[in-house]
Parts: sequence; C-alpha cells; structure tokens
Amino acid sequence: PIIIDLDAGWTVAHREHLNAEPLRLRSFVAGITDGPVLVGHRGSARCLQVDLTPLGARRILGLPMAEVANRTVPIEAVLGKSGADLVQRIGEAPGWPERFAIVEAALTARLSGASDVDAGVAWSLGRIAASGGNLAIGGLAADLGWSHRRLIARYRDAVGLPPKAMARIVRFERVSDRLRSGTGLAVAAAECGYFDQAHLAREVRELAGLTPTELRNTVNSVQDLAV
Repeated sequence: PIIIDLDAGWTVAHREHLNAEPLRLRSFVAGITDGPVLVGHRGSARCLQVDLTPLGARRILGLPMAEVANRTVPIEAVLGKSGADLVQRIGEAPGWPERFAIVEAALTARLSGASDVDAGVAWSLGRIAASGGNLAIGGLAADLGWSHRRLIARYRDAVGLPPKAMARIVRFERVSDRLRSGTGLAVAAAECGYFDQAHLAREVRELAGLTPTELRNTVNSVQDLAV
C-alpha cells in the first residue's frame, strides 16, 4: 500500500528488524511481502491508505517491483518530489472529500503515462488466484512458452516475488479467510491444500509470525492480491 501520514508517524518492523530498532517513517510505500511485518503507532493515528494490487502497483509506482518487495520505504524514495508534493497537498486539504479527490487525480495522472500490464504475468497470476495457490508453477511456464527462469524474472519485475511465493501467499490468504470464518484447523488445511495441520501451522508462522489460533483473531491483511 501507499500510506500518507496525517499524524505522528509509524514504526515498521520486517523480519530483519526483530532484534534491532524498527524503521521510523511518516508517509511510506510498502511492497508485497512474504513474511510478517509489524506496523505500530503512538496510540492513535490518522492516515490515507491506498491499497494497490501487485500489477496495479507496478503501473502506479513505475519501477521493478522487486525493488520494494519485502521492504517499506519513504514515499519520496519511490515517487520523488511528486510524492512529497502529494503528501503536502493532502496534509493541507480541508477535509476528506478534498483529500480523496487529490489522491484520485494523482493516481489517474500516473496511470495515464504508465506502461501496460505484463499480459503473461497477469494471465498466470489469475490462474494462481483461481486455484487458491494450488497449481504447478512449471505448468504455467510451459503454457506461456517461457522458460522457468524467464517466468521468475517477469514476476520479479511485475509483481516483486517469484510465482511460487505468490502462490504461497494466495493459499495463505485463502486459509486465513477460512480460519476467521470459524473453520477448524484440520478442515481448513485440507480445503486449502496443506499436507496436514502441522504444515498449515508452519506456513502461518512463517508468513504471519502467528499461530493459526492467533491468526483467527486478527483483522484482515492490508495486502491486496486481487489481479
């Protein structure tokens, strides 16, 4: 997502910050992640959040998405002066309708000059999503007439992570929905393609830093994987 801060800023901790100081940021851009990220504030926070799909982020941000995958960076590091200007204009706007209008105009302007979505990645990502993250990645490369190496390279540019990681995240999001809806662990594991409950627990721990029971009680992820 793109976070435009209207308050006192944020702390952000990725895996590499577990035994170190977290990042301290105001407005920022967060790339797609395949691990837990802890975002904190001082007790209250006001911001404007723009959630982007992986392919939408590539068009809006205009850079290879591998550069921000598993990273959170100041908005100026990605959007330059236009990012700083956007933050200032939103901060000076008198109310939310004006802020929304400013953001919409800025996104529209960036899309007008953006490159097209990678059609092969879009098609294969749709296949991954439709399967719930359970399909052979090698088959996607064969269907596209690409080598496995080319498929990975195109994904790193267009999405930020290789297709296997994207499938893993899609499957995790699916099982998260099942758990939050009250589905039992054994049933959720079977429905979502995990070998057993232990496999499910390992994946949840690696991707969310939580146990399945803890995940059941959390709010939804801010990461939007829709195509």
